[in-house]
Amino acid sequence: MPPALDSTNDPGPGVRPLGPALLTAVCGASMFITSLDATAVNVALPALRRELHASPDQLAWVVDAYTLTLAVLLLLSGALGDRLGRRAMFRAGLLVFGLGSLGCALATGPGGLVAVRVLQGCGAALLGPNALSTLTSAITDPVRRARVIGVWAGVFGLAAAVGPLAGGSLVDAVGWRWIFLVNLPVVAVALVASVRVPETRGGTGRPLDPAGLALGAVAVLGLTELLVHGAHHGYGGVVPPVCAAMALGGGAAFVAVERRRRHPVFPLALVRHGTFTAATVTAVLVFAILAGFLFVSSVYWQQERHLSALGTGLALLPATLAIAVVSPLSGRLIPVVGARRLLVGSGLLLALGAGLLALASGGDGYLPYAAGYLALGLGFGLVNPPITNTAVTGLPPQQSGVAAALATTSRQLGNTLGVAVLAATAAGPVLDQRRAWLIALGLGLAVAVLNALVGAGPGRGGQAPRAGAGADTNEPVRVGGR
Repeated sequence: MPPALDSTNDPGPGVRPLGPALLTAVCGASMFITSLDATAVNVALPALRRELHASPDQLAWVVDAYTLTLAVLLLLSGALGDRLGRRAMFRAGLLVFGLGSLGCALATGPGGLVAVRVLQGCGAALLGPNALSTLTSAITDPVRRARVIGVWAGVFGLAAAVGPLAGGSLVDAVGWRWIFLVNLPVVAVALVASVRVPETRGGTGRPLDPAGLALGAVAVLGLTELLVHGAHHGYGGVVPPVCAAMALGGGAAFVAVERRRRHPVFPLALVRHGTFTAATVTAVLVFAILAGFLFVSSVYWQQERHLSALGTGLALLPATLAIAVVSPLSGRLIPVVGARRLLVGSGLLLALGAGLLALASGGDGYLPYAAGYLALGLGFGLVNPPITNTAVTGLPPQQSGVAAALATTSRQLGNTLGVAVLAATAAGPVLDQRRAWLIALGLGLAVAVLNALVGAGPGRGGQAPRAGAGADTNEPVRVGGR
C-alpha cells in the first residue's frame, strides 16, 4: 500500500500555532546552530590541541564524530518523525543537541569531547529532517512554501560564512568552550517556541531498517578510523587490520542484508541510475574537499602563520562569503543552464581553487591564498541544489525522497572522509598542505569529469525537484511519508 498522506494537527487546545514566518524562524535558527557547529569548531582546533593536549588524530575525530553520527542517523530520524510525530522528534533533537553542547563545553579531555560530539550529532540528526518536513507539511501555500525553502537554503550558506568568523571571535575573546555554550540560549528559546509548532506525521511510511543502518555505520566507522590512524601512526600493528575488517566485513554484510530487504535503507537498484550514482559520488567528493579545506586551512593559519582564531576566520572570508552569496542563487540557475552543467562548473572551480592553493603553499603572500579560497567558495556555492536535482532526475516519484535523502547522507559522509583523508595527508611535524591541495585538485577534476560523462542529467530548462523533496540546498529529506 502507498504511504498515507501527511497529516497536520494543531499544537493543542488553547494553543495558537506559529505562523509561517515564526515557524520558519524557529526551525531555521535550530538548523543554523547545528550547521554552525560543523564549521566553527575548525578554528578552535589549535586551542583544543593546546588546552586538552589532543593529538592530531583526536582532533580529526572531534570533527568526524559529529558528521559521522549525523550521516548515519539522518535516514532513521526522518522515518521516526513520520511515525512518532515530527514535532516530537524536533523537540527531542533540540534537547539532545543542547545536552551535547553543554557536555562539549564541560569536556576536560579529548576522549570525552569526542564522546559528547557524538551526542551532539544525534541531536542534529533528529533536528534536520524533521524541521524541514514540519515546514513543508505545515505551510501548504506553494508560493509561500517556495519562499520558505529559499530561506532554508540560505541558512546553510550563512552558517558557512559566519562559522569561522564567529568561532574565531569566541575563541579569542572568551575561549573555545563558548563555541558550544552559545548554542544553549538558542536551544532554550526554540524549545519554548516549539510548544506552538504544529504536529505533523507522514502516515505509515516505510518500515525501519535498523540492521542496514547499523552495518553501514560499522563500515564507515572502520574506513574512517583506518584512514585517520594509518596517516598518523602508520598501517602496522593491530588497529589497521581490525579497522579494515570492519570496513570490508561491514560493507559486505550491508550489501547482503540490503539485497534481501523489501524496504532497504539504501535501495541498491538506485545504483543503476547513472544520475543518482553521479549525484551521490559528487556529494562525497565535494564535501570531502570542503571539510578538508576548513580543517587544513584553520590549522595552517594558526599553527604555521601564527594568526589568532579570529584572524583565521578573516583569512577564510573570500571562501565563506562566496558560499553565502552564491548558495541561494544556485537553485535559480538550474532551469537556465541545467544541473549537470552547474556540477561540471563546480568541479572545475574546486579544482582551480585547489590548484591555486597548491601553488600558494609555502609562500608568504596572502593574495594567492585569497584567489584560491574565492574559487573554492564559488565552487561550493554552486553545488548543493544541483546535487539533489541530479539525484532525483529520472526516478519514479516514490523513489525521489529516498534518493534526495541519500544524497544528503552522502554529503555528511564526504565531510567525514574529507577530514580523514585531506587532514591526515597534510599532517606531520610541519603541516604539508600542498599534498592535501593536490588531492583536492584531483577530487575536483573527478567531479567535473564524472558529471560531464553523465548525459542523462537535465540540460537547459531542467526542472528542479518539487518543494519538500530535496529542492533546497542541504536538507535531509526523510525516507518515510509523502
